[in-house]
Amino acid sequence: MRHLSVPSAQTQHWLELCRTNHWNSNQAGVTRLEDGRSAIPLLESAPPQSDLIWDGNHHLEIAVQTKAPTHWLEHFDSDLAEKYEHELPRSYEIQGDVLIVKLEESVFHYGEMIADAMLTQLPNIRLVCADLGVKGEYRVRELEPLASRDGTVTTRTRIKENGYLLWVDSSSVYFSSRLSNERVETLASANKLRAHLERPLVVCDPYAGVGPSMGALLSEADLVSGCLVGDLNPEAFTLLELNMIHLSGRRKDSNGNPPPPLLPMEVACCDAKAWPLEVKNIGTVDLLLVNLPHHSIEHIPTLLPLLKTNQTSVLRGWAIVDRAAISEKELEIQNCILSLGGTVEKFAFSEVKGFSTTKSFMCFEVWMNLPA
Repeated sequence: MRHLSVPSAQTQHWLELCRTNHWNSNQAGVTRLEDGRSAIPLLESAPPQSDLIWDGNHHLEIAVQTKAPTHWLEHFDSDLAEKYEHELPRSYEIQGDVLIVKLEESVFHYGEMIADAMLTQLPNIRLVCADLGVKGEYRVRELEPLASRDGTVTTRTRIKENGYLLWVDSSSVYFSSRLSNERVETLASANKLRAHLERPLVVCDPYAGVGPSMGALLSEADLVSGCLVGDLNPEAFTLLELNMIHLSGRRKDSNGNPPPPLLPMEVACCDAKAWPLEVKNIGTVDLLLVNLPHHSIEHIPTLLPLLKTNQTSVLRGWAIVDRAAISEKELEIQNCILSLGGTVEKFAFSEVKGFSTTKSFMCFEVWMNLPA
């Protein structure tokens, strides 16, 4: 490949000149020569050595190893990439062997080309889907297959998160790998509660989806002694059952041995508000997770009777809140406990991420003691 030889101290100047004029080849990097000079790779379209633009710097041929593409855009039509520079997607989400990407309306008709470029760059991806937004009663993503490596278009896949495996299917069950940090924080809070109580915990996750939070908790030795887990979505319940069988089967105690069976151990397809209707569930739970962001806070009063009394218990949940109403919602959550004669030992209400121009996706955590 033809290179421009320049004094090393002037490399940046000549590199910028070549890039500005689109003469620099991105198939190779700058090579440092032994004589205190650097060699800049040139495209065939660059002027010949005799051109005055080079100010007497000579050209030379250097055999180079072509750089492998590092981005899917390098497999995409270069003219379209330049034309739609600001509309083409810059991020995507990978779930197992499925890639989910949001496309601007202006480039949607190039979706198959975009997907083909992504499949070329990412050999472990089987299927690329366009995210068309949330739909239906269970607020799941509407996914449109754009391209498949093997012709299959099923969106069911298995992911690995924080060391454990989960079956997911974003076309029928809500799941976001971007909330994995929240599940790590849930694990941290559970460990603190376990240390405080000096025993393993009974956990209730009535909006479990496919069970990612339980994956984190059940993977920790001696942390969970029992669980009540469910979801109203039948598709979620199918995958939740599969995941709970796997997660329960891989449990170990601190010595690496199989621990005692989980008691209670119930996985159900039901409305979360049905759990407190069964007397056997009242006062059995140490850690209650409430993850129905659009309705979490209004469901708290119904679910609180599940928590054990005359001891410290923890409520941890997520809610979409108007930023102007954050203080109001803080009081509403705390009043749910106070109205039962309970004591709020610790309270946290923090933003996880923005949800819209006026709303935030919030996490709340309440350490409390409820009376019998």
